[in-house]
Amino acid sequence: MTTAVRPPRGTLPRDERDTARPSRRAVLTGAAIGIGAIGLGSAITTALAEAARPDPVRSVTAAYTRSGLREVVDAESVQILPAQSRVMPDLADPGPALGQQEFLDGCESWLTTLPAHRRELAVAALLDLWVLSDGLPAPVAGRAGAWRYVWPRDTAFCAVALARVGLSGLAWGHLRYLQSVQAPDGAFAARVDPETGLAPDDRASQFDSLGLVLWAVAEVHAVSTATTGGSDLGGLDDLLRRTSSRLFDLTSRGRRLPPVGPDYWEVGESQVTLGLAGPTLVGMNSLTALTKADPGLWSRLGEEADEVLRGADDYRQTFSRTFGANGMQRYPTSGGSDSAIAYLPAAGLVPNAEDGIYALDPELLAGVWDRLEQPAGGIKPGHGWILDRSSWTPSTALMGLGFARLGLSARAESVLDWLTEHRTSAGSLPEKISADGDPVSAAPLSWTAANVIITLDELYGHRGGAAS
Repeated sequence: MTTAVRPPRGTLPRDERDTARPSRRAVLTGAAIGIGAIGLGSAITTALAEAARPDPVRSVTAAYTRSGLREVVDAESVQILPAQSRVMPDLADPGPALGQQEFLDGCESWLTTLPAHRRELAVAALLDLWVLSDGLPAPVAGRAGAWRYVWPRDTAFCAVALARVGLSGLAWGHLRYLQSVQAPDGAFAARVDPETGLAPDDRASQFDSLGLVLWAVAEVHAVSTATTGGSDLGGLDDLLRRTSSRLFDLTSRGRRLPPVGPDYWEVGESQVTLGLAGPTLVGMNSLTALTKADPGLWSRLGEEADEVLRGADDYRQTFSRTFGANGMQRYPTSGGSDSAIAYLPAAGLVPNAEDGIYALDPELLAGVWDRLEQPAGGIKPGHGWILDRSSWTPSTALMGLGFARLGLSARAESVLDWLTEHRTSAGSLPEKISADGDPVSAAPLSWTAANVIITLDELYGHRGGAAS
């Protein structure tokens, strides 16, 4: 029975490396909390000034330049970049141009399924993914400064996008890379350096990676099976064993919520968030889908299929009586709207889905969008993101994907229109859009590009084989 949730989301120059100062995200989400702790003095004045200052444009795209390296490109340099390309002209090495064309050729069959007015956006998103992953074991989040690492969360969405456009081989390769950098206890570092496979700092592991990676495995397996009749699922036995074990161990086999920790906001928390609990639900549902797709899976992984299904069902009940019973807010009983709600429909937890054992009410998602909408037209990550008037494209695009999978096609199309109109001068999808409607922060961003591609596939080119 479907349970519906109803109310009662190449190496860089030295000067682009990380700095030790607190992240802008911490300032934006923490200033209001800090008022009570530090008083109305100079510290809060500084925090508010930091939040109000426009975020600089760090790059308008990334491209292979005449230096032979893949580098961030500014607004002036991009003027010589050919349209629909991430390779500067007249390179001595023909390799990047050939690699770019080979990548697009592999996507050509999928591109022909799209209407003409969406193909330019699709090609731009594909090129963003290509330039952020070419020659790397998995896509980096971006190319500027602190974005140049591999986040398991972002890679999960990129793998699904690549499978959807017909590049399952690349998708499996990225998932195998995540398996190779996973800790023996199943944890994923928040981010890793693609050149070393090591975490660049001591950020806490982010529990959402577990469920989202399981979802990616289930999706890529389903698409591969439907389109080619084959799958590399067996090559991920270690990942599946470690990830499912950690998921069950830290939720008492589904009987409690995951432990408190940072989610996609990447700030410290004192309560478990929807950004962790939602992806955990997605992961549990994916375990159910994988069990149905491969009945012999758990016998070779040392588990009992019935026990896996029981644990997944228990977690659905845990989620339902906490987040589901209290309006799907950021925290179990408070916190207001959070765009993390879109993880559920984006991963196929929708009414009438074949495996949609737990489904989200479409009206609830639409209401969250309306409450989080910003002056430029996109959304902020959540109600608690109180000081920043920018629109964040990963959250905006994730909501668009949720709308598409819920059958709210007009709203999904509107999101795609907005993203199309708010790209950089190079056509790349940036991380943020200012209150005035200008692309800011870093571009391109792989998570946003992946969300756009999956949304386009849901609306126009869906192959019918994805796990729901």
